[in-house]
Amino acid sequence: MKRLMPTTASSGLAAALSGMALLAAGCGTASSMQTTAVSSPRPSAAPAGAAAPATCAPPTPGPAVTVPALDAVDFVSGRQGWVAGAGRILATSDGGHTWVQQYDGPAKLDQVDFADAQDGWAVGTGSLLRTTDGGATWTAVGDPCGSIRSVHFVTPDVGYAVAGGAQVRTDGGLPAPAAGGELLTTTDGGQSWQPVAGAPAHAQTACFSSPADGFVGTPGKVWHTSDGGRQWTLAFAEPALASGAHPEAPDTTVLECAGDSAAWVLFLGSGAALGHAPYLAYVLQDARTMHALFEESYIESAIRPEVHAPDGPGSYPGPFSAISPEAAAFTGFDPATGYGAAPLDTVSGGATLSMRGDVGGITQAYGLAFVSATQGWVVGANAQTGEYSIEATADGGRTWASQYQIRP
Repeated sequence: MKRLMPTTASSGLAAALSGMALLAAGCGTASSMQTTAVSSPRPSAAPAGAAAPATCAPPTPGPAVTVPALDAVDFVSGRQGWVAGAGRILATSDGGHTWVQQYDGPAKLDQVDFADAQDGWAVGTGSLLRTTDGGATWTAVGDPCGSIRSVHFVTPDVGYAVAGGAQVRTDGGLPAPAAGGELLTTTDGGQSWQPVAGAPAHAQTACFSSPADGFVGTPGKVWHTSDGGRQWTLAFAEPALASGAHPEAPDTTVLECAGDSAAWVLFLGSGAALGHAPYLAYVLQDARTMHALFEESYIESAIRPEVHAPDGPGSYPGPFSAISPEAAAFTGFDPATGYGAAPLDTVSGGATLSMRGDVGGITQAYGLAFVSATQGWVVGANAQTGEYSIEATADGGRTWASQYQIRP
């Protein structure tokens, strides 16, 4: 949804109703970083003795896309965090009371991921940037054919990425190819990447709690490894469809790890009708115990009637943030509420809804980062004002404070 949202209120609402954002398939040439904030790209060849670097197909033409000015957010503590978007990276060291622009350049960034307070990465179509000094400098690093969609680093050196694929959805908060994605790994901070041999096909998103323990989402399924990807077991598959239900495509799986072999999962269905798009949310604990959290009640409850989950936050899905094995925060999108609304659910106790309300200051959320059940940040757009905003809460979403606004 978010990539097609213009800055005007009327066209933004119409675009949001599309229910799915698409990116070009295949790979492309990485953007040149011709700014003082970013140095020249380093070589991306694999080190001696390493596996062959990842390969990719020639670029496939795709539709033009628009990345929002504020699109993704990540915090490593209650004080230090970053926000990325089209041509910019912002940083705070005081919990968002002040924001400083660290990067100003051509990269259109839709994910930011920090392993600690110093080591971070920002990802966009054809761009992979790295910092080792908390964002004071950002450097372009290896990205096979400009095809990396999202990354997840567990140490400053060891990380995983989903690359390639087609029909990349962004309405779950992370870029996720609907088909054809491949799991890659790096042991040198992203300088070089290799395929994870034996990983499940059609990877959509991936996360790891340690270099050994992690999950990969494929269409409608969640896979687990406890040995760094050498072996994979099926941890969960979506319930069967009702007789006569024929979705346009298999569901896209978006997941975030939460430590101790736990993950929070959002299944994004295909199609939309009457202001609704199907989705299902689960929490996976001990890599084997799955609890349904909520679902979109109009379409999803009809095509998978055996789930019987409560109504989710909004008639369209949105980004979410894993806090721990027992807590997470989810947002959605309600286009039927005037200019729209961004409902938020916080979950505690593993599968118990603890709070529900709308995010103040925005009508649609693009990125979400909570460091505890009470403290979190959301980036998104306000269709009424045409502004993009960083919103913060210190009480689990009951009240919100606008920390930064921009009108492109």
